[in-house]
Amino acid sequence: LSEISRNLKSRGIGRVFVKESETKTYSEPCFYVMKKIEPLMSDESGVRCRAFAERVFRGRHLGLVHISKSYEPDWRLLSIEEGRRLQESASQMTNVVQDNKVPCVAAMPPLLAVKLQRLGKIPPSVVEAARKVECPVNSASAKEANGFLLLTKHFDDPTIFQVPIEPTTEEKSRIFPSYEVQAADGLILKKKTDKNIYYIRRSDTPGLRWRVELAQKDIEDELLQDADH
Repeated sequence: LSEISRNLKSRGIGRVFVKESETKTYSEPCFYVMKKIEPLMSDESGVRCRAFAERVFRGRHLGLVHISKSYEPDWRLLSIEEGRRLQESASQMTNVVQDNKVPCVAAMPPLLAVKLQRLGKIPPSVVEAARKVECPVNSASAKEANGFLLLTKHFDDPTIFQVPIEPTTEEKSRIFPSYEVQAADGLILKKKTDKNIYYIRRSDTPGLRWRVELAQKDIEDELLQDADH
């Protein structure tokens, strides 16, 4: 992407780019409208850059995104006419991928179910609800582990278009830990944006991950106050 953009007068701003791996895999429109691109001065190879673009993936507009794999070799610049036609096709509902509804419960592993029961961790109401489920195997151990459910939340990934199906009332009664507690913040696992610790990669140290700790807000305030005095 960097090699293509630096040969253009406007560095590709406003032009439409595609990744061949996406266009070959999906029938719906997949493209990027470049908004900002700048080279990484620490990269001597010249193939890496920091780029931001409006992304359309499988006909869905994902908004302004950071392009994380600008160094891959399958980027292609479209002509102005090709880009215009592709953008027009993305506005047609027939070219938009549909949501995929998926369940968010799974059977609890038998050994886990047995161990939690024998430790007295599962509430009696959940055990009673699980006992009402017919067991396909006629054995004491199988019956002891049968009927319990786990809540399986889905990751917040805008490119998979999965919509979790809310469990039925009967399923909720068999979920442990409690469905109400686990689903208090929804059925999607959202990325934490208030972390103080991050792991990053640097181009000058390939193969290594750097641990970065952000100072707490009150510490920053103290430093600023000391500087003022």
